[in-house]
Amino acid sequence: MASFGHIAVGMAAGRAFTAGAPHTGREGRLASAMVLFSILSVWPDVDVVGFHFGIAYGDPLGHRGATHSITAAVLVGITSTLLAAWTRLPAVKTALYVTLVALSHGLLDTCTFGGGRGVELLWPFSYDRFWSPLRFIPVAPIGLGMLSLTGLLVVGSEVVIFAPLWLYAIWPRRVRRTQTAPTENPPP
Repeated sequence: MASFGHIAVGMAAGRAFTAGAPHTGREGRLASAMVLFSILSVWPDVDVVGFHFGIAYGDPLGHRGATHSITAAVLVGITSTLLAAWTRLPAVKTALYVTLVALSHGLLDTCTFGGGRGVELLWPFSYDRFWSPLRFIPVAPIGLGMLSLTGLLVVGSEVVIFAPLWLYAIWPRRVRRTQTAPTENPPP
């Protein structure tokens, strides 16, 4: 899977996270939340760095291994409570959103077809790799292969598959007008 679907999840989560926030400074908070949740949504793919250190694809620390697991998502969510306390965000809401966005990466990768070895969802309790029974997302080429026709087709398919999340994330918000106090002398 290319990262466009994961980023769509992060952007939609950022918008949902900031929904109902006070209007003052909302655009800045919305943009920050979208960027941070988008980064979080792709962070499990940091495991591709392991290729440069001789870690094989199918190893527990290989691609779609430990960083794609439920355990890793929960640990990132728990860690986010420290950030929430430091930034005065609601701890439970932050941990829930962070955990779900981090978990979404591994779950979405189980829905890919056309390559790969599955996802180690139950690491460290099991090194088995899993696939979803519903596999509808084409797997993306790794590295420079993304610049090929296949890579472009994968990106295009992800834009279509994740269109509802993209639309939710970028659709303009309706600005609620605040009531102003009536004036003593209303205009005629």
